[in-house]
Amino acid sequence: DGIRDHCGTGVQTCALPICLAAQPASTGESSLRQLSEQLQEVWQRDPATAKRPFPALRLVASPGESCASAPFPASGPLVLACPASGEILVHRGKLAALHDVFGEGAEAFVVAYGLGQLLGPTQQPAVASPPAATAGLRAACRAGTLLGALPLPAADRRLVLNNAISAGEQAFASSTSPQLGTGPQRAYALYSGMGGTSLDCGTAAMARLASGTENLEPFLATRGTSVGIVEDRKSTRLNSSHTVISYAVFCLKKK
Repeated sequence: DGIRDHCGTGVQTCALPICLAAQPASTGESSLRQLSEQLQEVWQRDPATAKRPFPALRLVASPGESCASAPFPASGPLVLACPASGEILVHRGKLAALHDVFGEGAEAFVVAYGLGQLLGPTQQPAVASPPAATAGLRAACRAGTLLGALPLPAADRRLVLNNAISAGEQAFASSTSPQLGTGPQRAYALYSGMGGTSLDCGTAAMARLASGTENLEPFLATRGTSVGIVEDRKSTRLNSSHTVISYAVFCLKKK
C-alpha cells in the first residue's frame, strides 16, 4: 500500500500504488490513477491473484531502459512489467498520445496489459515451440479478462471497454508484431478475454491466434461498432480455461 522508496526523488507520495511526478497531473494521469484503483479491486477480488501484491505503477521516459532485465518484450515500449522492482512501467509520452485518441480506454488497456504480462500461463498441456507473439497475446487476453470485471458505471462501460480494445489494437508499431502480435490479433485477444469469443487465454489458444489460423474475419467485419456488455462480470476467472462465460454476454452489432 503506498508507493515504494525506489519511485525516486521528486515523486509525490499517494495512497494508490502509482508513482507520478510531483506536478499537476494531466487528464491521462488522473485516469491512470482511477483505473489503477479499479483494477486493484478486481485483482484483490479474484482468487487467482488475491494473495499476490498489486504492483506499483510508474510513469517513465523509457520502460525498456528502466528495466532492461525484464523477460517480456518492451511493448513498443509503451508498458512493461518489471518483476525485479515489482512495478509496471508506463511510457509517459506514449500514454498521453494514446489518451488523446481513446480517452480513459487508453489507461484501461495500458494498466490491464501490464498486469496481464505478470500473469504467466496456467498449467495446460505443453505447446511445442509456440509462436513468439503467444506471450504478448496471452497478456492481452488476460488484460481483457481483468477489464471485463471492471466496476464501471453502466453508462460508461460500453464506451470504455470498446475504446480499450481499440487502444490495444493500435498501441504498438507494426514492427513489434512478431513479438506482440498484430493489432487485429491483439484486439481479438482482448475481446476473447472479455468473453466475446470461444477462445480462452491459455497458451494453446493464444498460440493458435498468433499462428494466424484463427478466423478473425467475422470480428474484423464489425470493428468500429459497439461492443454490448449486457451485465457486469462477477469473476475474472484468471486461472481457468473457459470456453463460454455464462455470466457475461457480449455481442457485436452492425449499425
